[in-house]
Amino acid sequence: MEDDKEYFYKRAESELEMAQRTIVPEAVKAHYTLAGYYLDKVYTDQPAANDADAASHRDATG
Repeated sequence: MEDDKEYFYKRAESELEMAQRTIVPEAVKAHYTLAGYYLDKVYTDQPAANDADAASHRDATG
């Protein structure tokens, strides 16, 4: 589990570096978004729900 967190942390750092190097606004946003997802995986103990689960939950709760 620690190996996973280390991997995700390094991926987040990499995404942040790429965001700082690029000049295309859409790419900057994408890199920061991905970095956020990777950091969520580092700092949350629960596995993130996949998009289908999240969407079905939203549909069920209105």
